[in-house]
Amino acid sequence: MIAVTRTSRGLVRPKNEDSILVREPDLYAIADGMGGADAGEVASYEAVQQLARLDLSGVPRKEILAALEHGIQNINRKIWELSQDKPNFNGMGTTLTAVYLPDARSAFVGHVGDSRIYVLQEGQLRQVTSDHSYVAELVRQKQMTQEEADQSDQKHMITRAIGVEEAVEVDTFEVLLEGAQKLLICSDGLTNMISEAEIERLLGYKNLDRLADGLLDGAITAGGEDNISFIVIDLEAVK
Repeated sequence: MIAVTRTSRGLVRPKNEDSILVREPDLYAIADGMGGADAGEVASYEAVQQLARLDLSGVPRKEILAALEHGIQNINRKIWELSQDKPNFNGMGTTLTAVYLPDARSAFVGHVGDSRIYVLQEGQLRQVTSDHSYVAELVRQKQMTQEEADQSDQKHMITRAIGVEEAVEVDTFEVLLEGAQKLLICSDGLTNMISEAEIERLLGYKNLDRLADGLLDGAITAGGEDNISFIVIDLEAVK
């Protein structure tokens, strides 16, 4: 087993608007939907379904990031067009955080929104994505501390999303995986509930099911205030 995943609507939200893509061994993604009625779950579902059809296997390594960005831009445009065609889908959108893993050397990332990617590397956890959110931007500009951002009632306001506009800016980059043990892709329903210190501790488990149950149970026990979704990839199993 290379990857393990969990998803839950949590204890507060009436439905689960997160969607997950696990296409072993090479493509993984989390999409956290937003919008009224059923629109959020439609946007996230469409994002991962369309991403699943993206074939990067024949793309030269130096062109992978450009191809991944092009693919996500196409997904954005299709979801935006869907939101224009159906009035009950107006304003819908989703985060989309994707990892293409052609081998154990590196991960290629495409990222829009405030879902996150973490890498456990040589026993240390580090976040490799930047949140596209209002409070994260204030933290980057040193107008707010991270502690204030964590407590802010505006922390769910994102500044970029798939499907909200006809075009979107996509963060793309390569993450070198030398010495890495685990890779975590997750919605903010996990990271708003569990500290990074606790995530780091749980990612140290060798048993992936025990690890995943610990993450989900921790988020639920802390209040489960949002949908909770994540994928954990065992990078040592990829090698």
